[in-house]
Amino acid sequence: MMLPKKIKLSLIAFIVFGTTLLSVVHFTDYFALETVSVNASELDDWSAKYNLYENRPITDQPLDSLASMLMKKNNIYKVDINYKLPNTIEIKTNNYKPVSFVLDRRTKKIYGLDSDARVVLLDNSDYTWDNPILTSLTITKPFGFCQDHRVKTVVQVLQKLKKQNRDLYCLIDEIDFGNNGFLKVSIDGLPYRLKVRYDYLREDIDKFIRFVSRFDPNLENTALLDLRYDEMIVCSQGKK
Repeated sequence: MMLPKKIKLSLIAFIVFGTTLLSVVHFTDYFALETVSVNASELDDWSAKYNLYENRPITDQPLDSLASMLMKKNNIYKVDINYKLPNTIEIKTNNYKPVSFVLDRRTKKIYGLDSDARVVLLDNSDYTWDNPILTSLTITKPFGFCQDHRVKTVVQVLQKLKKQNRDLYCLIDEIDFGNNGFLKVSIDGLPYRLKVRYDYLREDIDKFIRFVSRFDPNLENTALLDLRYDEMIVCSQGKK
């Protein structure tokens, strides 16, 4: 039996439409957003927190508005959003973690320094006084770097010290950058400060520990211990 031409075309159109509809449904279901991670950590409440849609494909999510929302946060300087097929969106931010603190000598405001010595803003959860504070430095802008080139070296040395000798690291209260020729280090519980070289910070502190351990000197009236010389340690009274 021959079908009329119009009926044939309608039947073909219906079959094509049905196949396309199934493909769309299958695509939507297969690529529907299921997982959102921020800095490699999966989120449980991503739909409500970031205004994303559970039943939409990952390619049909309002990522522009999400990026704008994240960029408005004080501690975020850069946002990267990537698709990970079939069901994941990965968000990476520069949510820098402070490893030291720095006091701006102009504003007297405390900032954080990340492991690369980048200046970061702090919130209440970032304060942990196990980390030393760097003083006599000028902060130009958040997410920039201190103008003093010694800061990055010192932060890197401190991070190594934290891994190798956490107890000693936690005893360092302050590192004063006020003089271009040396640093002044304040140790918790000591009435005097240590004058050290920025590029030999760890070595000079270790020399101090060997000195007091071996000789148990009377440093009651000492203001500064100068540890910058290989063959001697200079004890001085007066202004710390």
